Amino acid sequence: MLLAWTVVLGFLLDGQTQVRNWSVSWVGMDLLQVTGLVATAILLARRVRTVSPVAAATAALLVLDAWFDVATSDDGGARYVALIMAFLVELPAALWLAWLAAFALHWEAHRSEGGRAP
Repeated sequence: MLLAWTVVLGFLLDGQTQVRNWSVSWVGMDLLQVTGLVATAILLARRVRTVSPVAAATAALLVLDAWFDVATSDDGGARYVALIMAFLVELPAALWLAWLAAFALHWEAHRSEGGRAP
């Protein structure tokens, strides 16, 4: 079903579309990324395994942001900036977060003062 819808959209959108609330969408994506990065940092500092899903979700957001930045950028300088940001910042950060997400799964469960796992 998703594949069929993707093909239909590919033909219907014809490379151009008008979007309402474009700036709200981008600001929302950026706020989600900042929230994910801050939450990842806090959970990493506490060294708790719950950092794993947060880091994984943040990695996915960074990959999506890189994709949309490149795909929606104008030709010329804007495209080069988007590519540089994608390959030097967003994608390496996403790879590190994905590694952290996998690595954190092997940490011992956080113990409370009573010696029992929460």
